[in-house]
Formats: sequence, C-alpha cells, structure tokens
Amino acid sequence: MKVLVVGRGWTGTKVFNEIKNRNIAVDLASSKESLAAVKFGKYDWVVNCAGVTGVPNVDACEDDPVNTMNGNAVFPVLLHREVEKTGARFMHWSSGCIYQGNIESVWAHPNFFGSIYSISKGISDRYLIDKAVVIRIRMPFSSKVEDKNIINKILKYSKNGALYNTGQNSMSDHDEAVRVSVDLLVENTVNGPYNLVNTGTLDMYEISKILNINDVRWRTTEEFLASTKCERSTCQIPSYTSMRPLKQAFDEALRKCYW
Repeated sequence: MKVLVVGRGWTGTKVFNEIKNRNIAVDLASSKESLAAVKFGKYDWVVNCAGVTGVPNVDACEDDPVNTMNGNAVFPVLLHREVEKTGARFMHWSSGCIYQGNIESVWAHPNFFGSIYSISKGISDRYLIDKAVVIRIRMPFSSKVEDKNIINKILKYSKNGALYNTGQNSMSDHDEAVRVSVDLLVENTVNGPYNLVNTGTLDMYEISKILNINDVRWRTTEEFLASTKCERSTCQIPSYTSMRPLKQAFDEALRKCYW
C-alpha cells in the first residue's frame, strides 16, 4: 500500500506520522503540490487533511471568504476528481461544525450556515459523502500543548477574556481520531461519513469545572455575538463505535499534559 497525505498542518502531520509509524509507504504534500503528486505517484489512498480554519479561530474566515471557500469547498472536489482518475481511494477530513442541535444520523444534511467556515465545509462534505471516506471531528483536544488544542484555547480565553456556554457539544480526542482514521484506511473501509467524536458530550460549564477555572466572567449570548464575526455551531452528533467515552478521553488528555 502507498498513501499520499495532503496538508502539512496539525492534522496532516499527525496522520502522516501515524501511517509512517505503521511501516506503510507514505508521502506528504501541500495542497499546492498535491494535484501533480496524485498524477504521478501511483497511490492506493489519498488523504486530504488540507483546509482553511482561520487563525486564531473561524472569525478569520469571515475576513477571507474567497480563500476559505476555495480551500474548503472547491479544492477537495478538484482533488477528488484527480484521484478518481487514478483509481485510488479518497479520504477527506471534514468537520462536525456543519451541524446545529441534536443530530441523529451520520447521513444528515448540513443544517448550520452561521459562518463561512461551516458553509464551506458543508459543501465539500455533501459532495464527497458517498464518494469518499469522510472523517468528521469537532472541538478537537489533545494531550499536548498545541495552538489548535481546544483545552489550550479555553485556558487562554479564561485568562484573557471571558467564556461563553452554548450548550452540550460533541468533541474529539484529536490523536485518537487520527489513529482510528488510519485504522479505517488500513481496513479499506467503505465510503461514507465517520464521526470521530468521542461518545458523550460536554458543555463549557462542565469543562470549566474539570479545568478548575474558577474566576471567569461568563458572557451572555448578546455579548458573545457582539464580540465575534460569526455564529458558532453547537451540536451533538452520533459517534463512531471505536471512539472512547468523552470524559475518559478528556481526563486522560489533562493528566498527560496539564496536571
């Protein structure tokens, strides 16, 4: 088996290392390099981890809608079409932030359109849902101090501003999701959506207690919306069976990294 991982960011680097550590032949390419690499690499799988998330958060996508749409909606479709010509399988990392509320089916249509980010991810998700292995994660955390680790973000927000509780959310142990995604690849699993969120949910009040955040100001909905450029998804989505309980994974991440 030979695999091409597209995207040199947080997820792409971890997926590449996980595949490499399993002694599987793997290459890593940026989105710019990928279209040419696909044509000549003779790969069995292409895993797209490239995307525009916005720095430091999705508000930044509102300021750059063209790049966001090109990176999250247009590019995955173009890449898939090139991969399809070679006969290789395609895996695409999507997001659970295309949803709002309690979602009962992994095949549910996107229903959250409050941000350019969510709209752009929803377009490619819907196009690829039966053409690729579509991996969805939400509010990813890890056992390392990393900029995109939601635990790290929450601790910074609590010190520098205020927190906002939107309700119960599905969340993903990022490292676990990476491992399970590679398991699916090795198993040559069927196309379709895989929600690699841990079983169960947490809200921000519960998270603040777990993190021992005591002296923090809680924003009202009006205050939060006035301080941001777009809405945020709040959802509970069904979890893939291989994912651990959320509270167990969250506690383990804290013990390894913060406590």
